[in-house]
Amino acid sequence: MLAALGYWGFQLDHGLLLRIVAGVGAPLLAAVVWGMLVAPKAANQLADPARFFVELALFALGAGALWLAERPSLGAALLIIYLINRGLLGLSGQ
Repeated sequence: MLAALGYWGFQLDHGLLLRIVAGVGAPLLAAVVWGMLVAPKAANQLADPARFFVELALFALGAGALWLAERPSLGAALLIIYLINRGLLGLSGQ
């Protein structure tokens, strides 16, 4: 997801400065949100189902970023793999 957001940022059709800011800033912002709300050791970890929806939103943003960067099949693969992984984690009780 972080790589997808970075790829999108660096693929923007704008000036170099904006591409750098987006390419570094988007994954950094997603990592901060993940670390604050979703990570197992987060001080303010959300309880399910809110945690799931934040995870889903972040991965959907990553998938959407790949779609905007004209890599829709990679975006779909990212989202499908996330959902399979999350489903398997749910089945195993984690």
